[in-house]
Amino acid sequence: MEIVQKTTSTMKTNTYIVKNGGLVFVVDPGGDAKKIADTICSLGAKLDGILLTHAHFDHIGGVAELLRIAPQEEGHPAAVFLHKKDLDKICSYKNLAFAVGERVEKFTPDVLLKGGETISVAGLEVRVIHTPGHTVGGVCYEVEDKIFSGDTLFRDTFGRTDFYDGSFAQLKNSIVNKLFNLKGEYTVYPGHGVPTKLDYERKHNLILTE
Repeated sequence: MEIVQKTTSTMKTNTYIVKNGGLVFVVDPGGDAKKIADTICSLGAKLDGILLTHAHFDHIGGVAELLRIAPQEEGHPAAVFLHKKDLDKICSYKNLAFAVGERVEKFTPDVLLKGGETISVAGLEVRVIHTPGHTVGGVCYEVEDKIFSGDTLFRDTFGRTDFYDGSFAQLKNSIVNKLFNLKGEYTVYPGHGVPTKLDYERKHNLILTE
């Protein structure tokens, strides 16, 4: 498994292109779809899936265009995964695009997640962890010893909870009782900022003192 990180959207979102053999999945294409598609081509791979950690504009803004332009296997279009509780954000004010004068092109997720399931994408087994708090439908994706944490967990800190349907109590529960209780060490790839280690966050994250 190879992970390529690209910065997309006006909010400098971390978009991750995860390659396994000749296939990739993309986590949170916030924008700059051509840049993402060009990277997939340069890897000699095809797009098998798009995994969304939540539905704020800076994490979903490139989905529709990427589906149009990225190389995909003939007869096997890439599937889009999103938690069912964030579905209402895609084309509403709840995705926050209005705040910066942007809009999100409509798309329809292929798979609505509930959390707890394991999905197979790009030949990899991905476990879905429902981590509400930043949004009610926020999720993290666990793949081998990696976690794509979206805007739930950052190095030393955590996601905002003052947006529509955010909840600090839910976020703290998601981090402390779900992520920190995972067995073993993981590299955490957040939606913004630099990667971190779960053991480090278990000891130093600001959520522990809030």
